[in-house]
Amino acid sequence: MTMQRFAEHIISLSNNHGGISNLKLQKILYFTLGEYIKDHGINDLVNDIYTEPFEAWSYGPVVRSEYFRNQRFGRYNIRRETTTNSNYNELNSYFNNNVNRSISSLIEDSHNRPTWYNNREAILRNQKIIYSLEDLQNDFR
Repeated sequence: MTMQRFAEHIISLSNNHGGISNLKLQKILYFTLGEYIKDHGINDLVNDIYTEPFEAWSYGPVVRSEYFRNQRFGRYNIRRETTTNSNYNELNSYFNNNVNRSISSLIEDSHNRPTWYNNREAILRNQKIIYSLEDLQNDFR
């Protein structure tokens, strides 16, 4: 299990909800994982998924490799074949809690979380800020 497989799971679930853009994918990954951590802590599933950290970018948390993997779709929905992964089914309710939120709401909410908010000056100067699992846990207390 990896962050890439988790992203593919989210893309596949999103296809049943009208699709997902790259920008929204990044936020849904963040909120789904963060809310799961809030309820279950940093457990084996989280450690298996979090093989690549989020980075704090101007529009909120981003998984760099996923951003570049889906960059070609621009602001449009990601159009590539993916499948759900039953290993991630326990996170589906957290996905469902966020999938219908507007992208502006997701961005604003991510900017108000401690990791992004406390590093906003550095982020706007393009300094690389990495989210540890403890940062995610703290963001969702």
